Amino acid sequence: MHDDLEAAAAAGDAEAAFRLGLALDNGDGRPRDPAAAAHWYATAATAGHAGAALHLGLLYDGGDGVERDAARAAGYYRQAAEAGNADGQVNLGLMYLNGTGVPKNDGAALHCFRMAGTQGHAKGQFNAGALLYNGVAGEPDLAEVYRWWTLAALQGHPQAQQALDLVTPKLDAAALARAQAGVADWLHRGVASD
Repeated sequence: MHDDLEAAAAAGDAEAAFRLGLALDNGDGRPRDPAAAAHWYATAATAGHAGAALHLGLLYDGGDGVERDAARAAGYYRQAAEAGNADGQVNLGLMYLNGTGVPKNDGAALHCFRMAGTQGHAKGQFNAGALLYNGVAGEPDLAEVYRWWTLAALQGHPQAQQALDLVTPKLDAAALARAQAGVADWLHRGVASD
Protein backbone atom coordinates (compact mmCIF):
# COMPACT_ATOMS: atom_id res chain seq x y z
CA MET A 1 0.00 0.00 0.00
CA HIS A 2 2.74 2.48 0.93
CA ASP A 3 4.65 1.74 -2.30
CA ASP A 4 1.57 2.67 -4.36
CA LEU A 5 1.03 5.84 -2.31
CA GLU A 6 4.68 6.79 -2.60
CA ALA A 7 4.65 6.30 -6.37
CA ALA A 8 1.49 8.39 -6.75
CA ALA A 9 2.83 11.06 -4.38
CA ALA A 10 6.14 11.21 -6.23
CA ALA A 11 4.16 11.65 -9.47
CA GLY A 12 2.51 14.77 -8.03
CA ASP A 13 -0.75 13.41 -6.60
CA ALA A 14 -1.44 15.76 -3.67
CA GLU A 15 -3.99 13.45 -2.03
CA ALA A 16 -1.55 10.55 -2.20
CA ALA A 17 1.18 12.73 -0.70
CA PHE A 18 -1.16 13.70 2.12
CA ARG A 19 -2.22 10.10 2.78
CA LEU A 20 1.42 8.97 2.74
CA GLY A 21 2.25 11.77 5.19
CA LEU A 22 -0.58 10.59 7.47
CA ALA A 23 0.63 6.98 7.32
CA LEU A 24 4.18 8.04 8.21
CA ASP A 25 2.96 10.45 10.90
CA ASN A 26 0.79 7.79 12.54
CA GLY A 27 3.15 4.85 12.06
CA ASP A 28 0.58 3.04 9.95
CA GLY A 29 2.20 -0.13 8.59
CA ARG A 30 5.76 1.00 9.33
CA PRO A 31 7.64 2.82 12.10
CA ARG A 32 6.45 6.36 12.76
CA ASP A 33 8.58 8.91 10.89
CA PRO A 34 7.37 12.49 11.46
CA ALA A 35 10.28 13.99 9.49
CA ALA A 36 9.30 12.00 6.38
CA ALA A 37 5.65 12.85 7.08
CA ALA A 38 6.59 16.55 7.07
CA HIS A 39 8.17 16.12 3.63
CA TRP A 40 5.02 14.60 2.15
CA TYR A 41 2.72 17.04 3.94
CA ALA A 42 4.79 19.90 2.50
CA THR A 43 4.51 18.38 -0.97
CA ALA A 44 0.73 18.17 -0.67
CA ALA A 45 0.40 21.58 1.00
CA THR A 46 2.37 23.19 -1.83
CA ALA A 47 -0.24 21.75 -4.17
CA GLY A 48 -2.99 23.38 -2.07
CA HIS A 49 -4.10 20.44 0.10
CA ALA A 50 -5.70 22.00 3.21
CA GLY A 51 -5.46 18.87 5.36
CA ALA A 52 -1.76 18.58 4.63
CA ALA A 53 -1.22 22.23 5.55
CA LEU A 54 -3.04 21.63 8.85
CA HIS A 55 -0.94 18.56 9.70
CA LEU A 56 2.29 20.29 8.71
CA GLY A 57 1.29 23.16 10.98
CA LEU A 58 0.79 20.68 13.80
CA LEU A 59 4.28 19.26 13.27
CA TYR A 60 5.87 22.73 13.32
CA ASP A 61 3.72 23.77 16.29
CA GLY A 62 4.94 20.82 18.34
CA GLY A 63 8.45 20.45 16.94
CA ASP A 64 7.63 16.89 15.90
CA GLY A 65 10.01 15.71 13.16
CA VAL A 66 10.89 19.33 12.34
CA GLU A 67 12.36 22.15 14.36
CA ARG A 68 9.63 23.89 16.35
CA ASP A 69 8.67 27.07 14.53
CA ALA A 70 5.51 28.86 15.67
CA ALA A 71 5.56 31.33 12.77
CA ARG A 72 5.71 28.53 10.19
CA ALA A 73 3.00 26.65 12.09
CA ALA A 74 0.79 29.74 11.95
CA GLY A 75 1.48 30.10 8.22
CA TYR A 76 0.37 26.54 7.54
CA TYR A 77 -2.67 26.94 9.79
CA ARG A 78 -3.52 30.09 7.82
CA GLN A 79 -3.26 28.17 4.55
CA ALA A 80 -5.59 25.49 5.90
CA ALA A 81 -7.95 28.10 7.38
CA GLU A 82 -8.18 30.08 4.14
CA ALA A 83 -9.05 26.86 2.32
CA GLY A 84 -11.99 26.39 4.71
CA ASN A 85 -10.46 23.81 7.06
CA ALA A 86 -12.22 24.29 10.43
CA ASP A 87 -9.38 22.76 12.47
CA GLY A 88 -6.96 25.13 10.75
CA GLN A 89 -9.28 28.04 11.60
CA VAL A 90 -9.39 27.04 15.28
CA ASN A 91 -5.64 26.51 15.48
CA LEU A 92 -4.94 29.84 13.79
CA GLY A 93 -7.42 31.47 16.15
CA LEU A 94 -5.54 30.03 19.13
CA MET A 95 -2.27 31.35 17.71
CA TYR A 96 -3.80 34.85 17.45
CA LEU A 97 -5.36 34.55 20.89
CA ASN A 98 -2.04 33.66 22.50
CA GLY A 99 0.24 35.72 20.27
CA THR A 100 2.15 32.60 19.26
CA GLY A 101 3.81 32.80 15.85
CA VAL A 102 1.68 35.84 15.00
CA PRO A 103 1.03 39.11 16.81
CA LYS A 104 -1.66 38.78 19.49
CA ASN A 105 -4.96 39.85 17.95
CA ASP A 106 -8.20 38.99 19.75
CA GLY A 107 -10.33 40.29 16.86
CA ALA A 108 -8.56 37.99 14.38
CA ALA A 109 -8.93 35.11 16.84
CA LEU A 110 -12.66 35.78 17.11
CA HIS A 111 -12.96 35.87 13.31
CA CYS A 112 -11.23 32.48 13.04
CA PHE A 113 -13.39 30.93 15.75
CA ARG A 114 -16.58 32.26 14.15
CA MET A 115 -15.55 30.82 10.78
CA ALA A 116 -14.92 27.40 12.34
CA GLY A 117 -18.07 27.67 14.42
CA THR A 118 -20.25 28.28 11.39
CA GLN A 119 -18.91 24.99 10.02
CA GLY A 120 -20.04 23.20 13.17
CA HIS A 121 -16.68 23.00 14.96
CA ALA A 122 -17.51 22.73 18.68
CA LYS A 123 -14.22 24.22 19.89
CA GLY A 124 -14.64 27.13 17.47
CA GLN A 125 -18.17 27.67 18.75
CA PHE A 126 -17.11 27.55 22.38
CA ASN A 127 -14.14 29.87 21.85
CA ALA A 128 -16.23 32.37 19.86
CA GLY A 129 -18.70 32.49 22.75
CA ALA A 130 -15.92 32.92 25.29
CA LEU A 131 -14.30 35.81 23.45
CA LEU A 132 -17.65 37.52 22.95
CA TYR A 133 -18.57 36.98 26.60
CA ASN A 134 -15.28 38.61 27.59
CA GLY A 135 -16.01 41.68 25.48
CA VAL A 136 -13.55 41.23 22.63
CA ALA A 137 -16.08 42.71 20.20
CA GLY A 138 -17.26 45.40 22.60
CA GLU A 139 -20.25 45.10 24.90
CA PRO A 140 -21.09 41.39 24.99
CA ASP A 141 -24.12 40.28 23.02
CA LEU A 142 -25.23 37.63 25.49
CA ALA A 143 -27.76 36.19 23.05
CA GLU A 144 -24.95 35.49 20.55
CA VAL A 145 -22.81 34.07 23.36
CA TYR A 146 -25.73 31.81 24.32
CA ARG A 147 -26.11 30.62 20.71
CA TRP A 148 -22.43 29.71 20.33
CA TRP A 149 -22.24 27.95 23.68
CA THR A 150 -25.49 26.07 23.09
CA LEU A 151 -24.26 24.81 19.72
CA ALA A 152 -21.00 23.67 21.34
CA ALA A 153 -22.86 22.03 24.24
CA LEU A 154 -25.11 20.13 21.84
CA GLN A 155 -21.95 18.58 20.41
CA GLY A 156 -20.68 17.59 23.83
CA HIS A 157 -18.05 20.29 24.32
CA PRO A 158 -16.90 19.65 27.91
CA GLN A 159 -17.07 23.26 29.17
CA ALA A 160 -19.97 24.57 27.14
CA GLN A 161 -22.75 23.45 29.49
CA GLN A 162 -21.02 25.10 32.45
CA ALA A 163 -20.63 28.25 30.39
CA LEU A 164 -24.33 28.17 29.51
CA ASP A 165 -25.14 27.93 33.20
CA LEU A 166 -23.16 31.15 33.61
CA VAL A 167 -24.78 33.15 30.81
CA THR A 168 -28.40 31.93 30.85
CA PRO A 169 -29.41 33.71 34.09
CA LYS A 170 -28.08 36.97 32.64
CA LEU A 171 -30.59 36.90 29.76
CA ASP A 172 -34.07 38.32 30.22
CA ALA A 173 -36.97 36.22 28.94
CA ALA A 174 -37.17 38.03 25.59
CA ALA A 175 -33.42 37.78 24.92
CA LEU A 176 -33.42 34.10 25.90
CA ALA A 177 -36.33 33.41 23.53
CA ARG A 178 -34.46 35.20 20.69
CA ALA A 179 -31.29 33.26 21.45
CA GLN A 180 -33.14 29.93 21.53
CA ALA A 181 -34.87 30.79 18.25
CA GLY A 182 -31.44 31.56 16.76
CA VAL A 183 -30.13 28.17 17.88
CA ALA A 184 -33.19 26.44 16.42
CA ASP A 185 -32.68 28.28 13.13
CA TRP A 186 -29.02 27.26 12.98
CA LEU A 187 -29.87 23.65 13.74
CA HIS A 188 -32.60 23.69 11.12
CA ARG A 189 -30.05 24.89 8.55
CA GLY A 190 -27.61 22.17 9.71
CA VAL A 191 -24.90 24.58 10.86
CA ALA A 192 -24.12 22.70 14.08
CA SER A 193 -23.55 19.32 12.48
CA ASP A 194 -20.18 18.11 11.25
